[in-house]
Amino acid sequence: MAIDPRMIRFTVHTALAGAALGLASMASAQSVPPSGPPSAQPMGANLEGVWKIAAPTTVLKPIAGAVPFTAEGRKAYEANKTLRAQRKFDDYDITLSRCSNPGVPRLALTPMRFKIWNRQGVVTFDYEWNRALRQINVGVPPQPDLMGQGLVPTMTGKSKGHWEGDTLVSVMQGGSDRTLIDDLVPHGYDLKVTERYRLVDANTLEDRITIEDPAFFTQPWSAVVTYKRQPDAIFAEDVCLDRIAAKQPAFSK
Repeated sequence: MAIDPRMIRFTVHTALAGAALGLASMASAQSVPPSGPPSAQPMGANLEGVWKIAAPTTVLKPIAGAVPFTAEGRKAYEANKTLRAQRKFDDYDITLSRCSNPGVPRLALTPMRFKIWNRQGVVTFDYEWNRALRQINVGVPPQPDLMGQGLVPTMTGKSKGHWEGDTLVSVMQGGSDRTLIDDLVPHGYDLKVTERYRLVDANTLEDRITIEDPAFFTQPWSAVVTYKRQPDAIFAEDVCLDRIAAKQPAFSK
C-alpha cells in the first residue's frame, strides 16, 4: 500500500509542534518562582534563589556577650591576632594565602553572592566566590564508607539536614581544623555547627548559627547572619588565585 507523502508531513509537523509546546511549558514552569505564602510551597522551594549577605563583615559576632573561649581557645585566638599583625597569613589562614575553602561557618560571611537549590534530597549552596560548593544532605541514605574517608576531615565537613516546617536545620561535623570560624576565631576537630535557615520575609533569608567545640569554647554560642535576595544570574568564573597573584585580597566585594 502506497503511503501518502502529505500524511507523513502532517504527522511530522504535529509531532514537532507538540514537542515545542512541551519544551515551552517546561521553560515557563522553571522561570516562574513559587507563588503563594511559604507555608503553601514545597519545603525548600522558598529558600531557592540568589542571595547576598545584607551587612558584609569578616566577624561572626555572638548574639550576646563575647566569644566564650576556653584557655586553649583564647591562646590560639591571640596567636592568630599576632600572626595577622605580622601578615603571616599562611601560618593561620590558608584561605587568604592559598584560596583554600573557608569552611563552615565562614562561608556564611562571603561578601559575594551564592545560589541555593534543593534537588533529590540535597540542598546545594553554589558560591560565586571561587565557585565553591557546599551540600547539605537532607534525604539521601548514608552510603557505606569502605575506604574510611569519613575519618578524614574536610574543609566543609559533612552536613546533615532536616526540615522543621519551613526551616532548614543543618548540622555540620568533621571539618578540618585548618579552617576558621571567621577571620580570626579558631576551632578544633570537634567543631559542631548547627544552622537554621528560614525566610524572615520573601526577600530576606536568616541563618542562625550555633557553634560548639568544648576544647575551644566553654559553652555553645550563637550568631545570626541575614541575606537579601538578588536577581537571578549566571555567575562568571571567579579564580581566587588570580587575585592573590595580582596582590589583591582573596575575597572580592
